Amino acid sequence: MLGAIETGMRTHEWVPIPEVARLSGQNARKAEFRLGQLFEQKLVMREKLHYVGYQIDFDAYDLLALYDFVKRDHVSRIGERFGIGKEAVVYEACGKIPLAVKFHRQGRTSFKHVRRLRDHLTDLPKVPWLYAAALAARREFQVMEKLYPVVSVPRPVALSRHALAMEFIPGPQLNRITLSDPEEAQKMILEAVAAALRLGFIHADLSEFNVIISDEGPRIIDWPQAVQLEHPHARELLVRDLGNVLRFFERKYKIVMPLESALELVGAREMPPGETQEEASKT
Repeated sequence: MLGAIETGMRTHEWVPIPEVARLSGQNARKAEFRLGQLFEQKLVMREKLHYVGYQIDFDAYDLLALYDFVKRDHVSRIGERFGIGKEAVVYEACGKIPLAVKFHRQGRTSFKHVRRLRDHLTDLPKVPWLYAAALAARREFQVMEKLYPVVSVPRPVALSRHALAMEFIPGPQLNRITLSDPEEAQKMILEAVAAALRLGFIHADLSEFNVIISDEGPRIIDWPQAVQLEHPHARELLVRDLGNVLRFFERKYKIVMPLESALELVGAREMPPGETQEEASKT
């Protein structure tokens, strides 16, 4: 039933009961009864327009993605939530290896902003908010597949709808630990940036909040907004990433590295400047 509503939302903001019945292979009366049960369980939303329509929200979308992971033998158990942000929540999970399952949460209110900024959405100006989350997850999974294992990122395992399952990396965020060798950690982070550049990608949102310090060293997470080197703001975004890293290590550990030195270290000193955001808005 939830899958039928999901399918119907490709063409309807609020899916009519007859359409849910058709897609689920049930008669209208039985479909209406089951929809009422799902509404009571707060797994669907209901709107009375010139017809009664239904829509799933993220809780139901989570269930659909998890069911798919279980069916494909990627996930056997879901654990505690250990990460939450404006655009994603992350849970521990068990599979063949310890996993982190990340559910993207691009919502209705933020979708227009997301669509303006993220390349993978610009060619889909009317995509529903639910599918914006799925597109973000797919983009992140595809980038991680191209980066792993050359770049220090979690190993991507599986993708379903707005959720991606990846290797669980035990360890604190960079901002939540006092490093015994901060110079080496900074060097390893910049080496990861350089490795991503050689593969044609810039993180575009790098900071102390999306670096995990594992026993093997820093691992960079959160890649849905990553851009390729052909992006018109590639250098600008790389400079911002490097600036965030350099400022953190200078502020907390008094390690001073000029931006030009960091650009040279990651192999981007000769990278063309590209256009600024202001210039792009005029074109």
